Amino acid sequence: MIKVLILVFLFLYTTELFSADVNASIVEGERGFYKTLLKTISKNSASQSEVNLEKTLLQKLMQEESKCDLKVDLSQYVDTQEAYRKLFLSYISNLETLKNLQKKIEANQAKRDTLLEQIHAQQKALLTTQLFYAFYLKKEKEERAQLQTIEKNLIDIQNVLIDSLKKITFDEKKISKHLQMIDSSLADLDSSIEQLKIKKERYFLLEKTSLIEAVKDKIAKKFQQKQKLYKQKLSYLFLKFTLEIQEHSDKIMMTHQTIILLVKEDIDKGYLIAKDVESLLLTIEQELLGSIETFKEQGMQELQRELETFLQIIQKPLFVINKTPISTLKLLLSLVIFIVGFFIGTLYKKYIAKLANKNKSISTGSHILLANMGYYTIFLITFFIVLKVLGIDLSSIALVAGALSVGIGFGLQNVISNFVSGIILMVERSVKIGDYIELDNDLRGHVVDIKMRSITVNTNSNIDIIVPNQDLIQNRVINWTMNDKIRRFEIPFGVAYGTQPQKVISIILEAVQTSAFQDLYNTPEKHTRVIMTGMGNSSVDFELFVWIKGKEILFPKRTTSRFLVLIYNTLYEHGIEIPFPQQDLHIRSSDIDLPIILKKDEND
Repeated sequence: MIKVLILVFLFLYTTELFSADVNASIVEGERGFYKTLLKTISKNSASQSEVNLEKTLLQKLMQEESKCDLKVDLSQYVDTQEAYRKLFLSYISNLETLKNLQKKIEANQAKRDTLLEQIHAQQKALLTTQLFYAFYLKKEKEERAQLQTIEKNLIDIQNVLIDSLKKITFDEKKISKHLQMIDSSLADLDSSIEQLKIKKERYFLLEKTSLIEAVKDKIAKKFQQKQKLYKQKLSYLFLKFTLEIQEHSDKIMMTHQTIILLVKEDIDKGYLIAKDVESLLLTIEQELLGSIETFKEQGMQELQRELETFLQIIQKPLFVINKTPISTLKLLLSLVIFIVGFFIGTLYKKYIAKLANKNKSISTGSHILLANMGYYTIFLITFFIVLKVLGIDLSSIALVAGALSVGIGFGLQNVISNFVSGIILMVERSVKIGDYIELDNDLRGHVVDIKMRSITVNTNSNIDIIVPNQDLIQNRVINWTMNDKIRRFEIPFGVAYGTQPQKVISIILEAVQTSAFQDLYNTPEKHTRVIMTGMGNSSVDFELFVWIKGKEILFPKRTTSRFLVLIYNTLYEHGIEIPFPQQDLHIRSSDIDLPIILKKDEND
């Protein structure tokens, strides 16, 4: 007794003055030490509340360790399906207890680390801190002892599950029946919970606080019932899994995955026991199926886990558009859809081109028009599908578009105008692919492509000119080949004064009619003519009207040159002069005599 008192005195002295570390006397003290310390602690100068706290901690330290019997009784051999199921539930219960103990140990360790920092800092109420440290250390020792018991239980249960599986007989119909009943009960519970949630919202709007709390309690009880049903379902799925192992069924992997998903999603949302349950399943597979089969299963499981991890990573939101989270997965899917849409559009264009080559009745303009319209339609459909995949609400886009309509109207006025003009051209078909058009004196050529924003005109010099669609809608356009490929050329020429006009007309008409030109076109309505157009300063002016058909109308300078040469040669052969500009200068004499004034010499 004297020895204990000396230890207590030394402890109190060193604690108040010099302590900067954990006091071993308290941590390793026995019941007698704590009892003596409890008697002397009231003499401390600390506040009464501090003294009461220290007394409480000492009483906790003097209590004997709580003996919680966690040992599972495995003395009875598991020989029935129901006993086997209950043993599996015991395994799950021990797993949950194990994880809870591990959490408590981690929490106590964190508290002891904090207390240790306070002890080293020599803060006030050092004795209380030391007692708290000893109390948490004692709790941790008890929890670690319980942890060892639980770990041994898990090993023993696992061995019994494996040994019993080799001899036990399962009733497949009974298992399926129980699973159906559980699923039905879960559906009823879900419906009941939803009704209670609606009722809670109603009470919330009516501001009936007491009724809201009552409904919350009912919802909590329903969720507890769901947890029990989930565990019942898990146990029957385990029976199904072990039956499939006995029968070497090809559905083992599917049931395996169903069990793991049920554990993760509904029973163990923190994924604390999921790995242990999966380890048990793999161990049972290996014991009864062999290492090779289990290795295959495990490889598939590992692959699936990696895939799940990858999916979780790419499903995390990168940014938000109008309260809609956009993830990497959505962006990748959108990119794939765009590529597929582009590929389908390209294939469609090639198919239309191939169809046009086989069917000669389809003109070049028609096939390009069909190809472009179909391509843009496919692109538009792809765009809306991408919006749907991204989860962007079209109504919100309409609101944004409405808010930005003024800015778009000014900033993109020409682009939108050209776009609408392109649609009009494609529908109206006043200008088609292959048409020969003239926009001004210096711009003529074939239309080789019509796009949504512009058309491409290829001139006779093989120069491609991009013309905005808006210019074709707003300005005058001459389409040489809109309905047919027949055109009248007006070729002017002149002869000298003194030539008979009727002679000029007759010889030019005869020369044209006897020429070897194959592209001349003559009908009663459209035939070759020569008319006198005027009497100029230097010549009598005529004009040849000749109708040309075919491709030559697309080369006006070349066609005009042929007929000018023909006219020149014809006039030359008949001796008719082709004048050139000239002016006669007439000087008239003057009747007025201009006086000549001579300057006189001064010497005269």
